[in-house]
Amino acid sequence: MSLVVALLSVDALVLDSRVPKKTVAVVGASGNVGKLVTRRLLDEGHAVRAVVRTPQSADRLAAFLDDATPEVRVADIADPGSDLEAALGGVAAVVVCTGTTAFPTTAWAGGDVGVDDVPRVVLATWWECGFDVRATIDKLSERGMQTPDVVDAVGVERLAAALGDDLDHVVLMSSLGVTRRTAFPFTILNAAGVLDAKARGEAAVVCAARARGAAFTILRPGQLFGPPYDNDTYLGTIAKLDKDLGTRAVAIAKGDDAAGDTLRSTLADVIVQALHTPAVRNTDFTVLTVKGPSPSKNDLAAQLEAALA
Repeated sequence: MSLVVALLSVDALVLDSRVPKKTVAVVGASGNVGKLVTRRLLDEGHAVRAVVRTPQSADRLAAFLDDATPEVRVADIADPGSDLEAALGGVAAVVVCTGTTAFPTTAWAGGDVGVDDVPRVVLATWWECGFDVRATIDKLSERGMQTPDVVDAVGVERLAAALGDDLDHVVLMSSLGVTRRTAFPFTILNAAGVLDAKARGEAAVVCAARARGAAFTILRPGQLFGPPYDNDTYLGTIAKLDKDLGTRAVAIAKGDDAAGDTLRSTLADVIVQALHTPAVRNTDFTVLTVKGPSPSKNDLAAQLEAALA
């Protein structure tokens, strides 16, 4: 089955008292978290615009969603030629679920570098640059590879610049440790600059939201666990890492002080609930999965309000 690429006139449910009945755009909708967010929004009755990198990504999303059919736009935040303004125009809310790996994996393939060539090209470039990591990342980025600089920094900056004037709320999936990237152990995670790149992306989203009179929300998950596993460029999906059934509760904390892991299903639930919860507007917070049962929607809403008020 193929997704139908068409403009939809179906109104979305009201996200909160300030949000008009318009479409929610999910950027990175074919990723492991993005597809969960897309399905949850559709299940709630929202009109969803799924923004994906390629037609092949659209087909993978269609297979995951089965009979559900969001509006689809093909646009790549890492491609300067993509018409992001058209993809994001006229929506009330934008959820950003894009990202690449912290260290070189097949997720970095891009430009003239195919999936099978990533290890060779990275090592050769590192040698050429005299083992200077910053110079290596710069050269890989210049070749069009999907480095953190290209995706999490420049790509999100490009997305932020393309946000429409009708926007009410933008939700960015980022990472814990961004504001602690100069402290151990986050210096290790940031060895290839992923947290620096995410900091640039966050700043661009906040600035763009404020310029448009819109709200922003920055979510900070830990290491991601749990299905879906079909996007197998990440360690957690290759090894099919998961949590036991007794570890399904959610820990929410304002700012960037917590540490731990996050189930993708948990993160998707919180992202969708963020669109309904006034307390999350214009703030950032960590999202972790901890021991205990999974909360109901009402309990999650109350938890967000209590933690972020």
